[in-house]
Amino acid sequence: MNLLAWNCQGLGVALTARNLKEECFRKKPHLVFLMETKQKASYVRKIRRRCGFTEEWIVNPVGKSGGRALWWSDTIMVNILFSSSNIIHTSMMFDTFSTPSYISFIYGPTDEADRRLCWQEVRIIRNYIRESWLCLRDFNDILSQSEKCGGQPRAWRKILNFKSFVADCELEDLGFDGPCFTWCNNRESLDIIYERLDKALGNLQLRELFPTLQVLNIDPAGSSDHHLLFI
Repeated sequence: MNLLAWNCQGLGVALTARNLKEECFRKKPHLVFLMETKQKASYVRKIRRRCGFTEEWIVNPVGKSGGRALWWSDTIMVNILFSSSNIIHTSMMFDTFSTPSYISFIYGPTDEADRRLCWQEVRIIRNYIRESWLCLRDFNDILSQSEKCGGQPRAWRKILNFKSFVADCELEDLGFDGPCFTWCNNRESLDIIYERLDKALGNLQLRELFPTLQVLNIDPAGSSDHHLLFI
């Protein structure tokens, strides 16, 4: 199974929509997860059809920020088990090949207190997981100081809180190929900051079921400050 996930920073930008369509036709993902679409369902649905997908789950933005979209083809069965402004938790089934039993699509809040609440929700989801589980996307957190370049070091309490969350959920970073950092603040010179905010985590059952799983960080050619993840 192929999966593409992206914090697109506004699906209404022509370059963003074009890059997304090109990646969908080039990589042929079975699922696409988008964050920060900043568009109502009717517009997101139009882009979904252009990218060749038939099924969807959409969370509308609040005002001019937020918005989530999960697209898939009718050849795969996706059950939405839980949905909120920051989490879409699903179970998967496909007739012709294996998929993770569960995939949680997460957008970590930028506010630290809200992020802790989000991690607690995922911990509750973990209590019901008995099979393979993939947990991915923009966590807005890092696991070590090496995942940041530029600016002030990340506060250790934030790193330890995130590491504790990952350990409590019995997840492991699945690594990556491609650029080391997935987000940039696009500032000049000494003010520029890079971070690896976007990642994929998996439990032991997932790693045993898919020993050759790969996570690719893909540069979207300037249409967003985040890279795409292709799994």
